[in-house]
Parts: sequence; structure tokens; C-alpha cells
Amino acid sequence: MNATDIFSETNHKHIKTLFKSFLILIEDLHKEHEINFDKLKKSLPEDQQLIVQADYFDEDKLKYLRKKVLDMGNEVIRSNDNDLENFTISFKF
Repeated sequence: MNATDIFSETNHKHIKTLFKSFLILIEDLHKEHEINFDKLKKSLPEDQQLIVQADYFDEDKLKYLRKKVLDMGNEVIRSNDNDLENFTISFKF
């Protein structure tokens, strides 16, 4: 494996770690949102329909955000790979 390949693989690993962290954050926010909306539903049982209507962070929205994060992460990886073609990387011994 040459220096450029090693650099590219290391770069991929760090980018994937970053966007996996974003996915965890989105899932944490979704869980917190569900908890708070459940509290609202328990506190205001007479307003269930209004609360359900106001709930914007449903499973579809979570899937959409997950897909966007993964798409953006993969785009960054592709962009970096394209940029690496403009450089010569070598080992320093």
C-alpha cells in the first residue's frame, strides 16, 4: 500500500467516525423529542390531536436526517479522494 492509499484510508476512517457521531446526536435528539412529547401528551390529554399535529420529529424525519448525514459524509469522502489526485504523498523516513 502506498502513502496516498494509507492517507486516504486514514482520512476515510476519521470522516466515518465524524458522521457516525452526527448520527448518534440525531438519534439522541429524536429520543429526547419523543420523551418531551410523551410528557406533553400525559399532561394535556385533551389536546392529543394538537400535540400529534405539532410533532415534527417523527420516524420519517429521523430517516430523512440519517440519510442526509450519510449522503453528506459519503460526498466528503468522494471529494477528498478526488482532491488527493492532485497531490503526491510520500513517506518520510
